[in-house]
Amino acid sequence: MKVTVLGCGSSVGTPAAGGYWGDCDPGNPKNERTRASLLVQKNDTDILIDTTYDLRTQLNSVEQTMLDAVLLSHAHSDHINGIDDLRVISYQKGDPLPAYTNQSTMDDLKSRLTYIFDGGGGGIYKPFLTENVIEESGTVDIQGVPVTVFPQDHGTCTSLGFRIDDFAYSVDVKRLNEESLQALEGIDTWVVDAAGYHREHMYTHATFKEMFKWVDRIKPRMTYLTVLTNFMDYETLCDELPDHIRPAYDGMVLNF
Repeated sequence: MKVTVLGCGSSVGTPAAGGYWGDCDPGNPKNERTRASLLVQKNDTDILIDTTYDLRTQLNSVEQTMLDAVLLSHAHSDHINGIDDLRVISYQKGDPLPAYTNQSTMDDLKSRLTYIFDGGGGGIYKPFLTENVIEESGTVDIQGVPVTVFPQDHGTCTSLGFRIDDFAYSVDVKRLNEESLQALEGIDTWVVDAAGYHREHMYTHATFKEMFKWVDRIKPRMTYLTVLTNFMDYETLCDELPDHIRPAYDGMVLNF
C-alpha cells in the first residue's frame, strides 16, 4: 500500500491569501501547504480522501490521472469544494466515481451540489459521482479495499476517520470516544489533526495536549501531524516533537 499526503494544510493553506506565512519560514518548501487530503493506493485501487479547493493542483502534482473511489470525511467547504475537479476524472474513466460518506455529509452534498449526482442542466451534463452512504462505525468495502470507519467529534459536526490495514487517517478531529480509540488500537502509522497546536482552548481541532494523550494510548510506531496552520513552522515542529511524531508535508509518501 502507498499513501500520499496530497495536502496537510489548514482551511486557509500556507501561505494564505495575500501571501501570509504567519510564523512559517517561506524559505522552507515543506511550509508550503495545500488543504488536507490523502491518496491511498492499495493493490490496483486508488482512493482519494476529501476533495479540497486545491484538488486539481494536488492530483497534477503527483501525476494522478485516475481514481477508483472518493471518501469524504465531512462536509466543511475546505474538504469538499474542489469536488468539481472529479468531473474530468470521471469522464476520462467513462463512469461516475463512487463517493462514500455518512448520511449527514451526503445530505449536505445533495442539497448544495445536486448536479454531481444527477448531472443537472436538464440532461445536458453527465453525473460524475454516485452516492454511497456508509455507517459512521464499522468496516466497509471500498472497491475491494476493506476500510474501517470510526466517528470523530469535530466540534460542529461528526467527521469520519478511516483505517486501512495498520494505517489510519484522522483529519479534523477534536475528541475521540472509546469506540474510536479502540478502532485505532494496533495501528503502525497515524496521520492525525493537531491544528490546535499549543492553544489552551480549541473547539474544533485537537491541541498538542490532546494529540499526545491519544498517541500515548494508541502507541503507533509513527505519527504524522496534519491540518498544519500558518503558526506551525515545519522546523520548529521538528524541534518540539519527539522522534516518533513528525509534521507531515505536501507530497509526503508512506509505503507499507
